[in-house]
Amino acid sequence: MKSKQLPFYFITISIFLLIVSPTLLSDGMFSDGLLYALISNNLANGIGDFWNLHATSTFYTHFNEHPPLAFWIQSLFFKLFGNSILVERLYSVSTFFITGIIIIKIWQSIAQPFLKSLAWIPLIFWISIPLITWSASNNMLENTMMIFVSLSILFALRSLDYNRILNISFAGLMLFLGLLSKGIVALFPLSIFLWIYIFTHKLNFKRFVINTLILLATTLLPLMIILFVFPQSNDSLYTYFRNQVIGSINNIQTVDNRFYIIIRLLKELIPIFILVIIVFVSVRKNHKETNRNIFYMFLFLGLSGVIPIMVSLKQSGYYILATFPLFSIAFALLIAPNIYLLIKNLNIKSRSYKIFKSFSILFLIASIIVVLMQINKVGRDKNKLEDIYTITKIVPRNSIISIQKSLWTDWSLHGYFYRSSNISIDEDKPFTHQFALVSKGNYNKDLSSYRKVPIELNLYDLYKKE
Repeated sequence: MKSKQLPFYFITISIFLLIVSPTLLSDGMFSDGLLYALISNNLANGIGDFWNLHATSTFYTHFNEHPPLAFWIQSLFFKLFGNSILVERLYSVSTFFITGIIIIKIWQSIAQPFLKSLAWIPLIFWISIPLITWSASNNMLENTMMIFVSLSILFALRSLDYNRILNISFAGLMLFLGLLSKGIVALFPLSIFLWIYIFTHKLNFKRFVINTLILLATTLLPLMIILFVFPQSNDSLYTYFRNQVIGSINNIQTVDNRFYIIIRLLKELIPIFILVIIVFVSVRKNHKETNRNIFYMFLFLGLSGVIPIMVSLKQSGYYILATFPLFSIAFALLIAPNIYLLIKNLNIKSRSYKIFKSFSILFLIASIIVVLMQINKVGRDKNKLEDIYTITKIVPRNSIISIQKSLWTDWSLHGYFYRSSNISIDEDKPFTHQFALVSKGNYNKDLSSYRKVPIELNLYDLYKKE
C-alpha cells in the first residue's frame, strides 16, 4: 500500500513548491521576516550574541523583542551556506519540510492501521492553508516554533504507548525550545493530556494529572537552569516578557475586537472545509470509520492554541501557525476512510497507474525548475528594492544614511538597506551624515548643505553633502 502513495506525496510537494515559487527565491520579504534574517546574519558574522541580538547601527541595536533561539539556529545556516539572501529562504522553507515529516509521524502514530499510509492527506490540507505557504517564504519565527511544538505533540502521543517518562520529558524539552524560539504562544500543548483524557480515555484522571505535571516540570526546569547559569538571559527574557507579553495585553492594539483570531482561523481553514465537503459528497462512505474521538482531541488541542490569543487585542494570523498541523490532521481523519476506499484497489502494475506515477515525477521536477527560475527576480517591493540596489552602488558599505522622519517607520527600508550592504538609516535632525534620503520630490531646508545625486530612482531622492 505504501508504494501506491508515493505519487500522492510527489504531487503534494509539487503543489507546495508551485504555490510558494513566486516569492520563495525572489528578492523581497515581509518586514518582520526580513528583520529576523538580518539579525540572524549578524549573529553568524559575530555582530551581537545569543542574549544580546543586534539589528542595525541605529535600529534595535539591542534586540530583545523575541527570545533568541530561532535566530541562533538560522545563524547556523548562514555560517554553513554564506550570506546570500537565498540562505534565509532555504532556512524558511526547510522548517516546513521538517514539520511536514513530523506531521507524517504524528499521523502514523494515531491513525488506524489501514489509514497509516495516507499521511499525504493531512499534508494536502496543511499546504492548502494560505498562511502556511505565505509563511514558508517569509521567514517568520513561528516557522521554527512550529517544529518544536509539533515534536512535543509527537513525543506526548508516543508516551501513551512506551517509555512514558522519557517521551514526556522529550515533549517538555521541545516545549522549552519552542518557548525559547517565539515565547509563551508555544506552550499550548501543555493541555494535550487533558484532551487525551477527555476524548480518548487512554488516561485515567490520576495519570492525566501526573503526565501534565511531568510535562510542565520538564518544560520549566530547563528554563530555570538557563536563567541561573546564564545571568544575561534574565535581562533578555524579562525585556521580551515586559514588551511583548505584558505590553501586548495592556498597551498594544492591532485589531478591533478579540474575535479577530477566531474569524481569521475560519478563513484560513476554508480550503480544508471545501475539500472535506467535496470528498463527502463525491465519495461513498467506507464501512471502516475513523475514530471521531481522535478528531475531537486534535480539534480542541488546536483551539487551545488559538483561544488564549483573544486575551490581547494584539493579534495576527501567523500567531496561530503552529496550530494548523493539528487542524489539518483532525479534518484529514474525517475523510481518510473515504479516500482509502478510492485507492485501495489501485493496481501498481496497471498502465494507468504507471502513467500517473510518471506524471507525478515530472510534475515534481517541473515545480523545482519553476522555483529555481525565480532566483534573483524581484517579488514584493519591486520599486523600493530597485532604488536600494542603485543607492548601495553609491553609498559605501557600513555607512549611515540620514532620512526624513516619515521614512523611519518603513521597517522594510531598514531591513533591505542593512541586509544588502550593512547600511543603517538614521532619523537625525538636522541631517548630519554624508548621504541623505527623502521621498521623491520632498526637498526641505535640512538639505541646504546637500546636493542631489543624479541617479534615476522610483520612490526616493538621494542627496550627498557638498
